[in-house]
Amino acid sequence: MSALHHSLLNWFDANQRDLPWRRTKDPYAIWVSEIMLQQTQVATVIPYFERWMRRFPSIEALAQAEEPEILALWQGLGYYRRARQLLAGARSIVETGRTSFLAPQPHQSAIESLLAVPGIGPYTAGAIASIAFNESVPLVDGNVERVYSRLTDDDSERTELKKRAWTWAEANVHPQRPGDWNQALMELGATICKPIDPRCGECPASSFCLAYERGNQNLRPTPIQKVKTISLTHHVWVPVCHGEFGLRQISQNQWWGGMWEFPREPEISVLEAKFPGTWPESAGSFRHSVTNHRIQVHVSLVRLSAFDPELTWVPREAIPQYALPSPQRKAFLLALRVL
Repeated sequence: MSALHHSLLNWFDANQRDLPWRRTKDPYAIWVSEIMLQQTQVATVIPYFERWMRRFPSIEALAQAEEPEILALWQGLGYYRRARQLLAGARSIVETGRTSFLAPQPHQSAIESLLAVPGIGPYTAGAIASIAFNESVPLVDGNVERVYSRLTDDDSERTELKKRAWTWAEANVHPQRPGDWNQALMELGATICKPIDPRCGECPASSFCLAYERGNQNLRPTPIQKVKTISLTHHVWVPVCHGEFGLRQISQNQWWGGMWEFPREPEISVLEAKFPGTWPESAGSFRHSVTNHRIQVHVSLVRLSAFDPELTWVPREAIPQYALPSPQRKAFLLALRVL
């Protein structure tokens, strides 16, 4: 074991956060946690993970779920494709009769078995294989990539940096404690080796860090050019009729496809044509971001005297049963204030 292994694992043993998915070796629970943690902060994920595991405690329970239910349970986490991938993977596993979920098949390593599951890529497979099955395989996420770039003072960018990080991770995975080693690297990146102002004075790996030695820690990873911001405007009209609210399902080829929304259009004239003769009441506005898009959302309440047959009408108390994107839930709360 190298001095870096020794230092980092000792630090992890003493300082790791007490997270619910670290209290188990259940590969299903680890799979769920890793999917939820993609592009989402740990503090946000914890209550979602706990609710998910109560509702779907096993792979068989998840495989029996319908998409609207999983999207409703996922709402607020964003990037809903992740939930669909979990469902598709669970169904595939059950359909193929692998009741010992994610256990390596005969003549297969854990990593090979995991990569055969739809929706599980190299990173997630590495996490499950090393943590649940103690297989000596690497993983690289954004945290590990950043730790690598600073330890080696690698000035590569994007694809080349990721490729080099995987090569380094494979060469340095701990043979006896691969799961703890991989988690230690991720924990270091999340809590100490942060993107901005890393806490080098507290870092157990600072004596091994070339970027720190050279004063380059704030230059690694090499900053990439920001993507141009796109400004959009959305008008949301919340229809209400006899105490019920009108929803429509979002097309699969749009943002939040398969979820539900109140009528939303970039041009207000489209909504005026859909609801002629109505007097919408302004409920306010807010800003929302999706990738590099900055959206100004204007919300109005529209009182109708007859149900629009093109909409699905839902009582107020049943709205939480429908998977609404975050901006739609904000729009609904604004509309309630003027109801």
